[in-house]
Amino acid sequence: MLRQSALWLGLFMAGAFLTEAGLAPLAMMLFPVPAAVFWACGRRGSALMTLAWAGVSVLAGYGLRIALLRAAGVEPEVFGMGWLVVGFAAALVASGGVVLGGMIRSGSSFGRCVAALSLLYFGLIGAETAVLWDQTRDAWTVFMNARTAELEEAGNTAMAELLRWFDGHWAYVGFGMLYSGLLLAVSLQAVVVFRWLRANPDQAAGVEPNGQFKTMRPPEWLVWLAIAAALLWLADNRWPNETVRFVSWNTAMALFTVYWLNGLGIALCGLQAFGARAGMQALLLGLLFLSGMHQGLAVFGLFDTWFEHRIALARLAAAWRERNRDRDG
Repeated sequence: MLRQSALWLGLFMAGAFLTEAGLAPLAMMLFPVPAAVFWACGRRGSALMTLAWAGVSVLAGYGLRIALLRAAGVEPEVFGMGWLVVGFAAALVASGGVVLGGMIRSGSSFGRCVAALSLLYFGLIGAETAVLWDQTRDAWTVFMNARTAELEEAGNTAMAELLRWFDGHWAYVGFGMLYSGLLLAVSLQAVVVFRWLRANPDQAAGVEPNGQFKTMRPPEWLVWLAIAAALLWLADNRWPNETVRFVSWNTAMALFTVYWLNGLGIALCGLQAFGARAGMQALLLGLLFLSGMHQGLAVFGLFDTWFEHRIALARLAAAWRERNRDRDG
């Protein structure tokens, strides 16, 4: 009972404080995880309560943010469609956890769960972005200008110029960036839910999660979409067209993240195949990110369509161990 109360209190405080800090989307993405766990474990009442709790928490943080701004003498711009829409949006995002939990109970694989949930979120948030295009565009510009100013003050002019470029080309990359962010968030959510269910088989009520992040692999037909995006990009270079650029750039950005995640899974499989411990894996991947070479993971992820790098790495690791065993003998 005490543990359950601590969970609800922690979720409420985290959602409220993140919303007050201007990170409402991040706050909303917290709640699908417990909702998915509860639904997968058959605790549907607790799962539905999580949806309501998400709305209450985000609304509390939103109200606190407005109150603090007014106390500081700043009149905030109140959400255009009212407070209730904020709470409803939080509950709607949290309901993605019910979808995830239901798919886990039905035996869907990790990759199918991630694909379904990311497309669901993208449909909801993408539709809102399209309907409120002008407001979203203005909010994006304000956010990017603030970050650009911070980077310029810190002397990081290269990154500031990159952000300025993204702001200037937002119409061509905005939806691709939106899906990429959602895909990363959903992948992390699924990792947490799958690991929790595996670590607590007694509470999982016999539910056995199918698959894991490192073995998640895009369907092979998706490469044709990547080829089509590349051809559209070439066509736009030859015969500039706003619509073609919108489709090709956004599609390319979304697919880059898809294949980057596949490349990251391949890297994890390779490190584990060669016996690298968790600490060593974190160190090597950290160095890869710090060096900026992590973007090359997307290349490995793309060419995995034809070469199946996980199998190749497993065979290479087995041959390496066998050679070492013979040498030691």
